[in-house]
Amino acid sequence: MNKNLFYFILLCLIAWLILGTIFFKNRLCGVTPSAKEKTTAVIPPPVSNDRLLIQDGSSFKTTARNHFDFSEASYNYIAPLSAGVNTSINETATYLKANPNRSMTITGLYKEGEENSSVFPTLGLARANEVKKAFTALGISAKQLLTGDRLVGANVNLKDGVLLDGAEFSFSETTNDLAERLAAIKARLDANPITIYFQTGQQNVTLTQNQKKDFADLVFYLDNVEGSQAEVGGHTDNVGDAAMNSRLSRKRAEFVKGYLINNGLTASSLSPPNGYGPTKPIADNATKEGKSKNRRVEVRLK
Repeated sequence: MNKNLFYFILLCLIAWLILGTIFFKNRLCGVTPSAKEKTTAVIPPPVSNDRLLIQDGSSFKTTARNHFDFSEASYNYIAPLSAGVNTSINETATYLKANPNRSMTITGLYKEGEENSSVFPTLGLARANEVKKAFTALGISAKQLLTGDRLVGANVNLKDGVLLDGAEFSFSETTNDLAERLAAIKARLDANPITIYFQTGQQNVTLTQNQKKDFADLVFYLDNVEGSQAEVGGHTDNVGDAAMNSRLSRKRAEFVKGYLINNGLTASSLSPPNGYGPTKPIADNATKEGKSKNRRVEVRLK
């Protein structure tokens, strides 16, 4: 064989081996010499327009595009509620009725500086009790509906005088371990009924912060003790005609009862109002101070 031809064939063989090695190496690694580096596209999660979310872990979930919104300083949510919110309320009611071992806490939100004209210690708690009515109206046991409040930060602004998304919802196990708290509330209110004082001839209600705390406890007691009721009784001093005082005391009692119903108590939890006139004084009508103490409405547990 020609020597030059031998070297040419040898070089071709070596080149073939080198190129074959590179080719198979790239094939085994899943890369071809001309392939560009591949990238994985990251798909963002879908953006939800839902504002209302009521969820109990993986067991239950309902959403709506609207929510419970409140005008500034108001404890009544803006009505009417949207069809979506009403659907979520109904779905939640169905879930709670089917699962009496589950309770839902409604937390009402409020902003510092909002005026609180309700009978509750905070505007947030008053709002939570108003939202609770939307659920109890569907037959949910009040024992499954707890209420709370949360003060929102200074960075939360009212939009056109409206606090949007004014309630939060969470779930927990239903508990019957309330005997001690309920007994303490009853003992305190039996010894010291909630007493609202009036000026002569007036019916305006002015509550102290302690009285608002008492009303919150009263609502809690009535919600959790089956068959319990509160009596609203009106009283006057001995100034004026006895018949007139009897009518006045009854009007005061009716006014306070209506005020309580508008603030979260149900009519069925309050017995018919009574007007006792000057017949049950708690102080001496011979003194100005005594008369002022006798002009009152008492809210008592029956």
